[in-house]
Amino acid sequence: MTGWVYVGIISVGLIGWTFVLEDRIDYEHRLATWWLDGARGLGVATGPVSFIRSTLLLAIYCVVAWLGDLLATGLGHPLWALLLSGPAMLAYAPVVLAMAPLGGTAYRTWRSHLAAAGADPGQQRAIAWGAGPPALAGFGAVLFTLFTTFGV
Repeated sequence: MTGWVYVGIISVGLIGWTFVLEDRIDYEHRLATWWLDGARGLGVATGPVSFIRSTLLLAIYCVVAWLGDLLATGLGHPLWALLLSGPAMLAYAPVVLAMAPLGGTAYRTWRSHLAAAGADPGQQRAIAWGAGPPALAGFGAVLFTLFTTFGV
């Protein structure tokens, strides 16, 4: 099989993992509640703080993926990267898929979870617009990790 096939299989697996988490533990609602708890009382800083928090999550993922790449380089085979980046993808992909503005439906779904957690419309908008761009970059980072691991 080619690298593209592995990337496709793992991508579908990560999406499936996200559906399982949503079904079993309602992770999007939990994420929205956690995110909103950290944004209460911030007023106009809600958007910038959400941007910073989302960027920090992206940075943590990138550092772990980079360490996986260093491990793979040291051990001489790119698949060793999955030892570190695999669990990082399992943790980060659901966050990315919840917050990234991958389409109008995803944006509205994230806002509806924020509303269910108690966010007013201004907070919903600030959080979604603040956290969305780094989450979208995180989507690209996960794909980049897969592409480099499987030589695509």
